[in-house]
Amino acid sequence: MSYHSTPLNYGGDEVDEFIPKSIENVTILQVDEYIPDFTDFKEKLNDVLNSPLGSEPFDEFVKGVYKKGRRILFMVDDKTRPNIHTKVLLPPIADRLLGLGVRKDDIWIMISNGSHVPATPKDVESRILGPAIYKDWGKNVLSHDCDIGNTHVGETKRGTPIFIDQHVLDSSMLIPLSDSEYHYFAGQAGTVKLFCPGVAGRETIRINHPRMFDLEKGFNEECRLGNCDGNPVIEDMIEITSIMKERIPIFCVDTIVNHGKIVYLQAGDILECHKAASSPLRKLRVVDVDEPGDIVFVSVGELGVNLYQAGKGIHAAWNAVRHDKKGWIVLLAPCEDGIGSAGYEEAIHAAKNLEVADALRFVIENYGSEKTFKIGNQKPVDLFRILLDVAEGNIKLVSGLDPDELRNVYRMEGCSIKDSSEVQAILRNLMERFVDEHPNPRVYVLEDSGLLINVKNQIN
Repeated sequence: MSYHSTPLNYGGDEVDEFIPKSIENVTILQVDEYIPDFTDFKEKLNDVLNSPLGSEPFDEFVKGVYKKGRRILFMVDDKTRPNIHTKVLLPPIADRLLGLGVRKDDIWIMISNGSHVPATPKDVESRILGPAIYKDWGKNVLSHDCDIGNTHVGETKRGTPIFIDQHVLDSSMLIPLSDSEYHYFAGQAGTVKLFCPGVAGRETIRINHPRMFDLEKGFNEECRLGNCDGNPVIEDMIEITSIMKERIPIFCVDTIVNHGKIVYLQAGDILECHKAASSPLRKLRVVDVDEPGDIVFVSVGELGVNLYQAGKGIHAAWNAVRHDKKGWIVLLAPCEDGIGSAGYEEAIHAAKNLEVADALRFVIENYGSEKTFKIGNQKPVDLFRILLDVAEGNIKLVSGLDPDELRNVYRMEGCSIKDSSEVQAILRNLMERFVDEHPNPRVYVLEDSGLLINVKNQIN
């Protein structure tokens, strides 16, 4: 039997040839080719540092704020993100600082963990900076802890108390290294999210994030992938960042990464960088299709370290699949770190015996208030609202997780494997099963879980 070429990533390994060519309606969902406005990365980096958005040039900026003994602080993503941009940006910018006379002892790196578990030295070396950068800068790393060492600096117009890591507040200059991306409830990640939730206290996150919820629909209508307009979560984060700008000089360097490469680069005022990323993200992240898929295969690539992060793939595929409970979502994610969120586990276990609509409301009422919210509590709500459109068991997860727990608690079918060598056979079997029930299906393959699939004629 011959197969279509539809490569997907599983734990860093490529899996291909699992959809028979007898199935004719097969589409790989991807954006049109995006041509960066640069071919020489170093030259482009110098350009954006020398001619930034809404800011004086980088060198003048540094000279105007740095004093010997005062920390200049890089802000970078935590271990749950790919950090491709971090590894590329940090060395040349750090070298530039040294060339400007900044002491190495005054250059520090803050891991913006939000309310995730603080990064260990091993995490920093293997998942965030990489061995080479860690060798040079590992002694100059700080790891944010949302429960310790945060200071109250005010509140937003919406009443969100602002607690920020004191190490950040004590710095003479902040350099957020950002990877702008679509986000499933904040609309757009990167830039301002390095401040909230990145270096914010737990109380700030606990008040900000529940603004996403709606008791009937699950999420507020404006809290959706790619949308910042009227989105109360991201607007709150923007205000927090604006308040931080008034306290500490901030020079942001922002990127967009596509298929493992930086294809967009901007720098300067962090709020201007946030706005500027919107247009290229639309070109890089939105795919318009006329009809929904009957079955959608999706990979989360390097985000597949745990079920919490892998949920982004389910969300992306949900936008692409039919919404009449007849469609299937097949997600590839090793989940070597397990579930990945105590808040996710606690809330979804508490609702495991309820019908989906009741479970959705139960979790919001009991785990989604400003008093009870913990990061992770939003994931059951996102899953339950998807299960209103995709029947229980119709999400198939290829991973190393326990299939019984996936079925009984997370309402998915678990396809447990030992390693990537078994994935192809599992996918072929799932495809065969689906065709037996649904002849001549429309098959979508989604290799980038950061894409927003806009379906013109959704089937409800």
